[in-house]
Amino acid sequence: MTQDQNKIKVSVCVVTYNQEKYICQCLQSIVDQDAGFPFEVIVGDDCSTDGTQAIIKEFAARYPGVIKPVFHEKNVGNCHNLILVYQQAAGEYIAQMDGDDFMLPGKLKLQAEALDRNPDCAICVHAMKEFDQQSLRYRKFKPIKVPEKSDAAFLLMNLPFFPHSSKMFRTIYQNDLKLPAGEFLDCYLHIHHALKGKILYLKNVLGVYRFGVGLSTAKNNGNSDYAIFKTKMLKLAIEAIEYAGRLGLKEEVINKAKAKIYFEYAHYYLMQKDFNQFRLLLDNSIKSAKFSNSQILFKSFSEAPLFLFSLVRVREMLRGAK
Repeated sequence: MTQDQNKIKVSVCVVTYNQEKYICQCLQSIVDQDAGFPFEVIVGDDCSTDGTQAIIKEFAARYPGVIKPVFHEKNVGNCHNLILVYQQAAGEYIAQMDGDDFMLPGKLKLQAEALDRNPDCAICVHAMKEFDQQSLRYRKFKPIKVPEKSDAAFLLMNLPFFPHSSKMFRTIYQNDLKLPAGEFLDCYLHIHHALKGKILYLKNVLGVYRFGVGLSTAKNNGNSDYAIFKTKMLKLAIEAIEYAGRLGLKEEVINKAKAKIYFEYAHYYLMQKDFNQFRLLLDNSIKSAKFSNSQILFKSFSEAPLFLFSLVRVREMLRGAK
């Protein structure tokens, strides 16, 4: 890999925090890519307290000018870490990578060539394997049906339909990004980029997503911190959807996207037997817009939530058995 900054095609932007178990495999999978063009790997570490930084430094020494560490002196948060890494990118395209995931051979080459061939597309994503870190097995994954090319409206109704580490996008579309003052979700960035062009989906399996790592995949065991986390995630998701509205996406699409996200959280709280929160979010969903007959079904049985809980659980068990 050449170190000529003027010819870098892709900037791989890796974000990591306390991932000493996984960061070595992640970085090795990147530097082993036979891309056919120069690329750089910018690694943003959010003040890790384990051995993550030492591993990054070792890679930087082995691959000088290719592995470029960005070490934060204090925690800045996952998304702000990502933005700070993006700002260092010199490539035409940015490939996003979480420090606990890893690439499969051919990823960078296939995605960059796909974007070259499709100038109408702002983003290119691809299929990924899911590895369950708890059971140490690959999970049976049933993805939604994704068209080869989709738009911001499809993204909003399927947030997010791709793993973050499958995403490559045109660097130029970072230039006019307006960030909220506080926290935000990755989907805020996905929405911004999707409003610049289409989303190209590759059926090729080009990476592995590690499932069961971190707070976002933690189980709810009645922990109040997890309840606060879920409430915050819903608030940030709604803010991301409303951001799309401020950028000009049709009000009908915005309302349906809000209705869907409220319904998904209502479903979650139903299955946790938090029936008050279930009813509140179901009402928010119905008030926002009609997007599914399931809203009406849930509303019909909202005063008999235990029966609805049993009905939904049986249905999901039958679906899982298929």
